[in-house]
Amino acid sequence: MELIEKQVMVQTNARFSEQFQRFFSSLVDDPDLRVRVMEDFSPIFERQGYSQEFDSLSGGERTSIALAYRFALNAIVQEDIGSGTGDLVILDEPTDGFSKEQIQKMRDVIEELHSRQVILVSHEEELESMADKIMRVEKVNGTSRVSPV
Repeated sequence: MELIEKQVMVQTNARFSEQFQRFFSSLVDDPDLRVRVMEDFSPIFERQGYSQEFDSLSGGERTSIALAYRFALNAIVQEDIGSGTGDLVILDEPTDGFSKEQIQKMRDVIEELHSRQVILVSHEEELESMADKIMRVEKVNGTSRVSPV
């Protein structure tokens, strides 16, 4: 039983690492920066073959890593439950620290998720072009108001 469990974890780790790398490379166009996961699923970052500490990465790189990790986890869970797509993905400020180019890449990454519905909370006006519906939320006298655009 222990051997079977270990084999399943090794296979899951390989699938997860592949998805993690795929999503990360969709968000960050830097062939010198590579990501993968260790046996315990903790991420490793390498630039030109040298390990890097998470804190030494730029804000956009850190955000990309966090998003890629979550998207990879979502992909593996969806594969394992057999649906292949998620009904709903909610992203709250997913582009913090992103460059304009990275924000534009979000459209492709979101399409790769094959989710039926994506709710994206953001201050980035560049993301509006990928939305079917836009709702503005503003605070007036301590009360939030929601209005369609």
